[in-house]
Amino acid sequence: MSEQDLLNVRTALIVTLSALVLLILWRRLRQHILAKDMPAPAYAELITLELAYHPARLRVEVKVPGPQLIRTRLLDQRHAAFHSWEEVSLAAGEHILERALPNLPDGVYFLEMATATQRTVRQFRLQQA
Repeated sequence: MSEQDLLNVRTALIVTLSALVLLILWRRLRQHILAKDMPAPAYAELITLELAYHPARLRVEVKVPGPQLIRTRLLDQRHAAFHSWEEVSLAAGEHILERALPNLPDGVYFLEMATATQRTVRQFRLQQA
């Protein structure tokens, strides 16, 4: 290798290293800004879904970060809604919702819990026999 080739390689390495350092610094700054100035939005969390029998009902444990209006619906296997309950206004904290099930044949169903900004779906199996 000639002297000029070594000089070219050295220059290329310095430029590449500088670009990588700038890229890393930019990504860290962006992560810092997102974490500090744009926190993740608070959302309602469906903690547990339990099925009770005689009479058939769902027991749903929900944790909400602030006052929210919660809508619940039953979905079939194609995720088509076929039954809904009245909306419930919940304050911040953990709550238990009891939902009486209509007369349904045994099978797989889904519970949809929705707020103004999110939708959560959980599967459950109904076996009454």
